[in-house]
This record gives sequence, C-alpha cells and structure tokens, in this order.
Amino acid sequence: MEPILNASEVRANFGSFIDNVVRQKPQVIKRNRDVIVALSKDVLKDALSIYELTIEFEQDEDGRYAGSIEQIPDIVADGETLEELRMELAYHLVEYAKDYYADFSRYFNSPNRHSHAYYILRVLLEDNLELVSGMLHA
Repeated sequence: MEPILNASEVRANFGSFIDNVVRQKPQVIKRNRDVIVALSKDVLKDALSIYELTIEFEQDEDGRYAGSIEQIPDIVADGETLEELRMELAYHLVEYAKDYYADFSRYFNSPNRHSHAYYILRVLLEDNLELVSGMLHA
C-alpha cells in the first residue's frame, strides 16, 4: 500500500502535491483521524464512468416523447423529438445535480437520494449540456 501523506507535509509542498495527483497518481492524506483521497478530474471521470444513465420514454398519441431517467426517476421531461427529450432531461439533471451538490450532506444522507450521489458527481464533471446529454442512453 502506498504511504499515507501527512496533511502538514502536503500543506508545505502543495504545488508538488497537486502536480503528483494530476500527472502521476491519486494520493492519500491523513489529518488527525480524517483520511481523504485526492484524484485528478480524469481519474475520477474514469472511475465514475460505470454509472450509466438510462432514459425510459413513451411516444404519446400526438407524437411527442415523454420520459424520465431510470436511475433518478424524479427527473421527467417531454419533447417533440427524442433528441429534444434527451436535452430537456439533461437540463433538469444538471439543475438537480447543482441542488444536490449545494446541499450534499442532506441529499447523500437521505435514503431515497443516496444512490444518486455518484451519478451527480459524474454529471458535475462535464463541461456542457451536450456532454451531459450524451450520458443519457435510450
């Protein structure tokens, strides 16, 4: 097992610590009883890539699509096309992700919201709505 870094040492050499995390490998830091792991964005995105999001949808009699996200069923939307539905769901997913993260402790510790956490982190790592939309599979 890799050595656990002391928080004081990390603070004293923060620049090289960040360089090591981003360019080499994750790092483990201990401060008193607390232990954290520092990961680069790319490593975290790769680790969270297993959290796939699936769209469930129906086409109404008028031709519109209505649907939700299977893993987070409270997110619902509709659209004239399947692509419009996907973008609407992505928009609502991003808004939910922002709310979730703003009050992370409450959501994460709620039995009916806990399972959303890793999907939310994955969404928040994306840079734009099209990339989030691309995460939604029909």
